[in-house]
Amino acid sequence: TEGIGYGAGWNYKLDFIDIKRAYFNAPAKRDVYVKLPMEQADEGYCAKLNKSMYGTRDASQNWECEYIRFMESVGFKRGLSSPCLFYHEAKDLRAVVYGDDFTLLGAEHHLDWFKTEIKQVYGIEFKARLGPDDGDDKSVRLLNRIVEWTHEGINIEADQRHAEIIVRELGLENAVPLSSPPVDKINPKNLSDDDLAELVGKDATSFRAMVARANYLSIDRSDIRFTVKELARKMSKPRQIDYERLMHLGRYLRGKMRVVNEFAYQKNYKIIDIWSDTDHAGCMETRKSTTGGVIMFGEHALKHWSSTQSLISLSSGEAEYYGCVRAGSQGLGIKSMLGDLGVKGKRLRIKTDASVARSLASRRGLGGIRHIEVNQLWLQEKVNTGDIEIEKVKGEINRADALTKPKDGPRLKQHLEWTNQKLEYGRHDLAPKLATGDPLEEYTFEENEEEQI
Repeated sequence: TEGIGYGAGWNYKLDFIDIKRAYFNAPAKRDVYVKLPMEQADEGYCAKLNKSMYGTRDASQNWECEYIRFMESVGFKRGLSSPCLFYHEAKDLRAVVYGDDFTLLGAEHHLDWFKTEIKQVYGIEFKARLGPDDGDDKSVRLLNRIVEWTHEGINIEADQRHAEIIVRELGLENAVPLSSPPVDKINPKNLSDDDLAELVGKDATSFRAMVARANYLSIDRSDIRFTVKELARKMSKPRQIDYERLMHLGRYLRGKMRVVNEFAYQKNYKIIDIWSDTDHAGCMETRKSTTGGVIMFGEHALKHWSSTQSLISLSSGEAEYYGCVRAGSQGLGIKSMLGDLGVKGKRLRIKTDASVARSLASRRGLGGIRHIEVNQLWLQEKVNTGDIEIEKVKGEINRADALTKPKDGPRLKQHLEWTNQKLEYGRHDLAPKLATGDPLEEYTFEENEEEQI
C-alpha cells in the first residue's frame, strides 16, 4: 500500500492482548452442577455454574460465543471463513482471536479505542504494541513464537526448543550437523530384516513423541515439511529404518535450530500465487504420490504443505492435476480469510510445471483421461470462469519442489531463499530456554557440516 514502511501515511501497528481467565467470562449454556468446597458444603446441596468452568466440555465453545458477542457489539464483523477473524470497516481495524489471545492491526488511535473498550468488559494483560516509533515494542512472544518488528518488515520464528528437545532426546548434542534431512527414498528392495524390525515399547513411544513435535515445528519450517510428513506416515508401526531417518533429521536440526520467516515491506500485489508440485508414485512402498504447495503473496510465504495423496494415481498427469486441485482449494481458503479481514480484489494464480495438469484444468470434462475422479473437476469451472488462473512454469524454479521429494543442502537453501526463510543462530532475547537447564551449545559454522553422498 502507499506509504508502507516508514514512509508518509504509514501509521499501522500491532497490538497483542491476553484475556485473563477467559472462560469464566462466558455464560454457561447448559446445566452443569459441581460439588461445593468443603468449607461451604451443606448436606444434600451442590452448585450450578453460571459461568463456564475450565475442564467442562463446552467451555471453549461458550467463550467463542462470548467474544463474538463482544466484538460485534463494538462494531466488528465476524468472518465467514473463520469465527476467529474480525474486521471493523469504519476504523479499518483487523483482529484475530486465538483462544484468549487477541492480535489487532490498525492505526494507533483506533488500537487505543479498542483497548479501552475491551478493558471495560474483561480483565486483560496488555502484552505489547509493535510499531516503528521509538516508544513502541519491537518484539513479543505469542504462543511461544517470536514476532518481531524490524526496519525491513515483520519477522516470525517458531519456538526453537522443539528442535533442541528433538536433538537432546536423540542424544545428538555433540553430533556433526548435516546439510539436509534424508536425501534418499526408502526402497523396500534394499531393506534388511534389521531395517524392518518394528520399534516396541518405550522406543516406539519416543519415536511418536519426537515426530509429533517435529510435525508441529514444520508448520513454520518448510525445509523439514516433506521429511516430517514421511516420518508421520510411520507412526502407527515405526521401524528401525524410520528411527534412523529420524536420527538423520535430528542431525540436520542440530545445526539449524532457528529459521525466521521474513515478511518485508512490499507493494500491494493484486495476485496470490499458489505454487504446486507433485511427485508421481514417489513412495516406493505404496506407489502413492506426494503433493506440495506454497502460497506466496508477493514475496511473503503465507502457507505451505506436503501431503500424500489418498488415491494411487495411474499417470503423472492425474497426480499433477490432483496437486493443482489441492492448490486451488488452499488458495480459495486464503482468499476467503483475507476477504474476512477486509482485503479484497485479489486474484488467484496456480503455478505448476506440469503441462498436462494445466491443460486438463483449462478444458471442460475428462477428455482422454477418464480415470480421474469426477468430483475433482470443480477446478475446471473455476479456471473457465476466471476465478483461478493457471500458469506453466519451469520445474527448476518451482518453489514447491522441495515439498514433494528429498533435496540436498544447496537445493534446500535455494528453497528457503525463495520463500524468504532465513537461518539464524544463537537465541532471540525473548526465546524461552529449555526447562532442564542451559540451551544446547550453539553451532554456527556451515562449512563444518558433514556433506552427504
